[in-house]
Amino acid sequence: MIKKLYYIIPIFFLICIFSSCSDKESDTEVLVPSIEVPDGYSLVWSDEFNSTSINASNWNYEIGDGTDFGLKAGWGNNELQLYTSNSENSGIVNDADASSLFIKAKSDGLGGFSSAKLTTNKLISVRFGRVEVRAKMPTGQGIWPAIWMLGDNVDQIDWPGCGEIDLAEVIGNQPSKMYSTVHYTDKDNSHTEVQESYELIDGTFNDAYHVFSLDWTPEKLTFTVDGNQVSQVLIESDMKEFLRSFYLVLNLAVGGNWPGSPDASTDFPQTMYVDYVRVFEKNGFEPPIAPVLNIEEEIIGQDIDSNIVYYAIKGDFLSVLGDASIVVYGGGGEPSVGASKFAIDGDHSMEFEYPGDSWGGGYIELKNTVDLSNYSMVKFSLNKAVPITNAEIKLESPSTDFFVYLKDYSGIDVGEGFTEYSILLSDFIGLDLSEISIPFSMWNTQDIDDNFVGGTVLIDNLYFSN
Repeated sequence: MIKKLYYIIPIFFLICIFSSCSDKESDTEVLVPSIEVPDGYSLVWSDEFNSTSINASNWNYEIGDGTDFGLKAGWGNNELQLYTSNSENSGIVNDADASSLFIKAKSDGLGGFSSAKLTTNKLISVRFGRVEVRAKMPTGQGIWPAIWMLGDNVDQIDWPGCGEIDLAEVIGNQPSKMYSTVHYTDKDNSHTEVQESYELIDGTFNDAYHVFSLDWTPEKLTFTVDGNQVSQVLIESDMKEFLRSFYLVLNLAVGGNWPGSPDASTDFPQTMYVDYVRVFEKNGFEPPIAPVLNIEEEIIGQDIDSNIVYYAIKGDFLSVLGDASIVVYGGGGEPSVGASKFAIDGDHSMEFEYPGDSWGGGYIELKNTVDLSNYSMVKFSLNKAVPITNAEIKLESPSTDFFVYLKDYSGIDVGEGFTEYSILLSDFIGLDLSEISIPFSMWNTQDIDDNFVGGTVLIDNLYFSN
């Protein structure tokens, strides 16, 4: 089902219905794109990108580096591009094979990049049916095009509780391979993803257009490329995200955690072409009522005692940092949080129990940012399981972040099994100390061979000094 928030049927479709299909008296010849409708379905919306400009009734822009949308700079993925609405980065073009939307990533030659991200947020919503996108993908190290969908309720619940459906992502240094993925919050309040890939036998996704499709029912999501099944994901009881409505997203990122940064081999500009986006509805289908959103059930992280965070902070430094909370996050490696009676400051310390299965971490998040630019060092004490020899220690502001490796600091024994670490704030390169929002986080516990490893870490006596 598609939810029509605005008048969304394209003009060519209306012309076909109301004039050219049956009006014998009309002398006007109307060119209607030929749309192949799957058996048992009806077309309910499409954009064929045959106009001279992008249709503002169908698409809007998300611009900037992500901070205007409550994300860290880099759109939460350490991406390098700034998204713009400039005609240099997006528009309609007559490609050799089709009239298409283009999204172009450009380099300014000085280490900066621009691109575009278009969404149907608050314009067009899809809930079940078939989505088809015919596109040609760019290539190159650090290039990351994506065709995807995000839950309409993203303003009510943070990702991945809103749900994400990735019809196709291509990592530019693997131009023959595409990925289809779903992201959601599972029954343990953890981020879970299901991802499969498909690789072309010959050629790349940059050589020609390919059709990326999603068949979506209340029972399952089926991904195909050119009619070949990539994956099928059953919608389990803890996947209510996929029983609600989503909007469409088309974007071309540069850099980021997954593809890495561009290098000398990357040619710019790189362009993603989209020939059409089509949404079909199964004939006679009656969708079930969408489940009511339960924030507690679908938010990431456990229900953590709000007092535990203060066990980690040195007593006389609590007033400096102010109100705070604990957040855990990851791909299955996020720790559970508790309190321990082993402590060197007060009666308790904060306890992180890492499962060691995958990436993940926990962090202290301040209610209000604080200016720590008058300090030169962060200090904290850890009592950690023997197998844990390394971890990432990260500090963040709303717009900057940087991490250091724990193994690069030896620390001193302060008793009760605790080691005190002292790290110069200058080691957190580029961090904006005038507006700190996360004064401590610990990610990705590892063993001596750099493998993820589980175990208990007690955190105590966190403060900043000169």
